[in-house]
Amino acid sequence: MFFKEWVVLLVDDEPDVLSVSKLAMRSIKVYDLPLKIYTAASKADAIALFQDNLELSSSLAVAFIDVVMETDRAGLELCQYIREEMENKVSQLFIRTGQPGMAPEREVIDRYDISGYFTKVETTEDKLYSLVKSSVRQFLSSGMALATLNLLNEMIVNSYASRANLLDTIHHIAVGNEGESAWLIVDGQVLFADEVNAKGRMAIYYADGGLALYKKLSQSEGFPLDFSGDKYIRGEGNFHLIQVTAKAHQAEVGYLFQTQFNPPEHIIALVYSFVQALASIWNNTSTK
Repeated sequence: MFFKEWVVLLVDDEPDVLSVSKLAMRSIKVYDLPLKIYTAASKADAIALFQDNLELSSSLAVAFIDVVMETDRAGLELCQYIREEMENKVSQLFIRTGQPGMAPEREVIDRYDISGYFTKVETTEDKLYSLVKSSVRQFLSSGMALATLNLLNEMIVNSYASRANLLDTIHHIAVGNEGESAWLIVDGQVLFADEVNAKGRMAIYYADGGLALYKKLSQSEGFPLDFSGDKYIRGEGNFHLIQVTAKAHQAEVGYLFQTQFNPPEHIIALVYSFVQALASIWNNTSTK
């Protein structure tokens, strides 16, 4: 969820197609974040990009891929590589072709798990705009849903082992990267406080600053998430707080995080499910 831009890949062996597509997408924003566009002139170039660029391989939101490049089915083989070799099921893949007879539409959609199939004539500036907007939204929703499900499964499994195992599972959620801020507060204590302090950030980014901001935001009315007092608060500077109140056999947990955009309601609901799960299993996990 800590996105600063949306990664888009254009693959086509016609330089003019790449140039016109980039121009058409130059001002598109989704959730007020811009696009970061990568281009490749062949299947081989695209695979090399994936292998050399971590951002592209891990954060690709949408790709527009030509069919006929170095071979008649190079684009389809690239889709297969993304889905099978990279095991990427969430990036939105669109086939664009100047020779539709080379790859029947239904066969392509069924076999290669793509999001859409268009001729280059059909792919106008308005069409690209609507495809990018809808695709990024779908990428964010699918990616967050899958990540949340995997995290919940890992939390449940590791909670039976020890709290140390549980902490390892949620580590990446509670400690952001440079330029990102995230804190998990359980029963008034910041998890991983030493690691956060060691990064040498400004006062607001220190663990104590995170705890102070948590206490301040938690006093706000916010938006109720259920009938027991759980709530979501959006503060200044794109800080967000999801707070689960203490209940019988359940810890009080706050997840305070900062984003570059305002997450839509269904994304907040997914994050809430994680915070709820942590609150429910925390007190029942062995401290050994």
